[in-house]
Amino acid sequence: MSNDNKFLYKLDKSAVLTAIGAFLLFFCAVVATLIAPQLVESSWVNPTSPYQQQMYEVADAHLYVSNQGTDDAKDLQLVYHLKQGFTLHAFTENELVRIVAPPDLERYITRFGESNLKLTSDLLLLRRPEKSDTFDAVASAENLKRGLQQSSGSGLKLDYQIYELYRPPGNEVFSVARTDGVIEDWVDEEYTILDPEVRQSWHADPGVVYVSNPVEYRVRNFMFGTDEAWEADSDGVPIASLEELQGPKYGFLSRKELVELGEDVYREEGCVYCHTDQTRTLIQDVVLNGSDSEPAPPSTASEYVYNRVSFPGTRRIGPDLSRVGVKRPSRDWHKAHFWSPKTESPGSIMPRFQHFFDDDPRGTSRSPVGVPNYRFEAIYQYLMTKGTRITAPTRAWWLGKDPVDTKAVIEGRVVPDGV
Repeated sequence: MSNDNKFLYKLDKSAVLTAIGAFLLFFCAVVATLIAPQLVESSWVNPTSPYQQQMYEVADAHLYVSNQGTDDAKDLQLVYHLKQGFTLHAFTENELVRIVAPPDLERYITRFGESNLKLTSDLLLLRRPEKSDTFDAVASAENLKRGLQQSSGSGLKLDYQIYELYRPPGNEVFSVARTDGVIEDWVDEEYTILDPEVRQSWHADPGVVYVSNPVEYRVRNFMFGTDEAWEADSDGVPIASLEELQGPKYGFLSRKELVELGEDVYREEGCVYCHTDQTRTLIQDVVLNGSDSEPAPPSTASEYVYNRVSFPGTRRIGPDLSRVGVKRPSRDWHKAHFWSPKTESPGSIMPRFQHFFDDDPRGTSRSPVGVPNYRFEAIYQYLMTKGTRITAPTRAWWLGKDPVDTKAVIEGRVVPDGV
């Protein structure tokens, strides 16, 4: 065989081997993508609890946040987007809050002293009593208040808040969110969903996230010099649509958007170079990340199923952040810490992140640490997911419930799922 023929033979053989290799690589990629996930231990790819799933898939997408429209732009406006047949609501009385309603809505009220919580996804709201053609809520509220004060049997006149339960027009509305923005109302015992059928799959979970006593969110628009401004005002006008809420005027972002932005900020700022995001099955980890009396559960793969990118990290120049939502829930603490880390953590070598703020506090800003911009809000909401969603608040590890048997894990008697 001539040298030319040998060269062509080797060239043809190389092409064949390259084609075979490319096919095998493609085949392995298909197997890894389509088949391998089916063989993974289920605890690695499923949420840790119904609470975690509902927080990420339900609550985050329908809680909206803005720091505009406040007196000094340092407080947050928190608003729920409520939809007919989707969001679960509870209308509950307590010692100082009572509710009046027309006869057809009476059944939705959990009266003071009742132990079983009534929930519904019918779109209803509370408001200050009004008189209408079909129901005089003003007269009902006055009679109720008079009767409560007479029955109290004391010289003190308690300041009762009385609301009217009513059915707003349309299939969606925006309500004031009475929440810290981290943990939502949750019930898993002694509750009844009054809907005639299961309207959403998560309504059938062994526990549900719900909105307590929603009141319509309203705003008042006014001129501030030559600029148009606005503020939250119960006597104002309601928000017309989700597009208006998210538009440039009001500037609301959903918590889901903020958490995803926060993940991007965490990556872009290089936080992973100094912080881990993993509580290991070591005594020092579960004790350091735990509460004063209870150890923190070690991290499992299922904690990260809603992350687009996970940052377990390898270096602990700074503290581990996997339970920071429980250890450091204060928004004010994080504001001060990002502005000047040494003020909150003496000796810290963490750099300042003053680009997370719009106003220099050495100037005329009334906020002591500047006005946070969306980058701070985003990374704060992202950090608040760390450790707070493993289990429902009623079964939280920091309350001593120990849902994953943490003490047995660190003693080597149990291997946690997903590890």
